Amino acid sequence: MIFTELVQFTLDVVIPETARWLVYLAVLWIPFIIFEYAWHSWVGYVRRKWIATQEKVLLEIRLPQETMKSPLAMELVLTALYQTGGEGTPLDRYWDGKVRPWFSLELVSIEGEVKFFIWTFKSQRNMIEANIYAQYPDVEIHEVPDYVDTMLYDPEKHEISGGVLEATGPDPLPIKTYIDYGLDRDPKEEYKVDPMAPLIEFLGTLKKGHHAWVQIVVRAHTQEKTPLNDKYPDKWKDEAKELIEKIIKESEIEDAEGNKMPNLAKMTKGQQERIAAIERSISKYAFDAGIRLVYIAPKDSFDKGVGGGLLGSFKQFNATNLNGFKPSGLGFDYKWQDWRGKKLAENKEKLFKAYALRSFFHNPYRKKWTVLNTEELATVYHFPGSAVRTPTLKRIPSKRADAPANLPI
Repeated sequence: MIFTELVQFTLDVVIPETARWLVYLAVLWIPFIIFEYAWHSWVGYVRRKWIATQEKVLLEIRLPQETMKSPLAMELVLTALYQTGGEGTPLDRYWDGKVRPWFSLELVSIEGEVKFFIWTFKSQRNMIEANIYAQYPDVEIHEVPDYVDTMLYDPEKHEISGGVLEATGPDPLPIKTYIDYGLDRDPKEEYKVDPMAPLIEFLGTLKKGHHAWVQIVVRAHTQEKTPLNDKYPDKWKDEAKELIEKIIKESEIEDAEGNKMPNLAKMTKGQQERIAAIERSISKYAFDAGIRLVYIAPKDSFDKGVGGGLLGSFKQFNATNLNGFKPSGLGFDYKWQDWRGKKLAENKEKLFKAYALRSFFHNPYRKKWTVLNTEELATVYHFPGSAVRTPTLKRIPSKRADAPANLPI
């Protein structure tokens, strides 16, 4: 009886009174909602406008028959490409729409032919080429038409699958890197175990009419900026410190008076390795990174196993005691979530358009990204050595050589 009266009182008195006060105070809270909506709309508009005015280029990197460099060479390239500038002052960011430059590292299979590409703003081209040639003097770099434009994707004729890879754990925990595979010691080619080899081999098995694309969109990781506060604390490094403190806390013991204190001697080898890996991770430059996978083929020959093969080719980067990658696909867990299939069709179209635009950090194709340092990025994207002998991996027939110094003029 009391409960019924309480419910009736709430319906008759409390809710109407609250609604009445909300109406009275609308003149105070509605402008804030309008301002926030208008602000985000304006920032999105000027950013899209600025990005659209920037010239972009697609560079194909053609490898020589022999590449003796370890992934450390690619790590040095990425370190040189770490640039936090470009956004300028708050006026530049929120009036002109300027954003931090980003680029896309791509490994693709076009009907079984495997190629390496880097997509970038034209203003960044010379810097990228110079740093690649500095570490890989025998490669060739050519500006080429965008292969995405040559793929006339038609939902009526083609099927598409793929998605985005997310981190399985906190960002400061690193994945299994080339150092863990011993490639930092630069062993002989016949002894190298390249973690990219399974992916390249798999991409080389695609049939005619089938396309598989791997895209790693990256930009320099930096402290987030706001209009009022130019910089927030670096959440990536703060989270790393919290993780280390949590691991150390697991080894705490109590003294005779009940006070807890760390006992480093009690720490397991696994705990010590996790702390060392985190400290090594945050000691290097970091990038915001989004990994996107796409597989397109004619509907009558679409192979569902290719999507699983793409995901499986990234498992060698996973470490059970550290970090790894997990897929975030296009579909839904339950039929009732999209019983007409309309949302799935929209997701497929968005996946293709987002890939074509190399969009990850800004609307309308903004996605959740992870933070990878230069060591991790160089592990998942580097130019393989001669140990990877995939026949369909496009290589140039001879080494690139400079002209003799005594050549007569």
